[in-house]
Amino acid sequence: MDYFTLFEIPKTFFINQELLTKNFYKLQLKFHHDVFLHHSEEVKKIALKKSIRINKGYKILKDFLNRAIYLLYINGIDLKKDMQASENKSFLVKYFFLQEELDFLKKNNFDAKKLCILENKINKKIKKYKKLIELNFINNNYQVVVEIVKKLLFFENIKNNLNTEKDVYLINVNKGKYK
Repeated sequence: MDYFTLFEIPKTFFINQELLTKNFYKLQLKFHHDVFLHHSEEVKKIALKKSIRINKGYKILKDFLNRAIYLLYINGIDLKKDMQASENKSFLVKYFFLQEELDFLKKNNFDAKKLCILENKINKKIKKYKKLIELNFINNNYQVVVEIVKKLLFFENIKNNLNTEKDVYLINVNKGKYK
């Protein structure tokens, strides 16, 4: 049973988040471990497995990118296999330039203005790719979605790296390592 069926929502990219959350809590109440306190160990194990599956499904469907990847998967496209393919070289060059900007910021104590510019640049790209994913899911252009998701994964990765490096920098500032 796929996660859309589990949560009784249509197998579409655009989902009703409120209905997803409502059905999540209904399922959690039904399979919560406290409900099975006085049952056999085997019944407890089954309930635990169902609860874990419910949590995993909710996490996947709630998140934009995970939902896109999952919807591709249930439509016969395994993105993990597709990631092996060589990427568009001009895209990779742009990505590596952003990575170099991040490295420069890191080496130069995260100049606030340059940091803001880089964050805005990355967030604009992410927003653009999310919109393109939405549009292509509407038209069932799954192969186009695959290519866009690959790009979005790169930008999400660099955004996470930026946030991590910024957090490390701020911790070091608070410890007095940087002035």
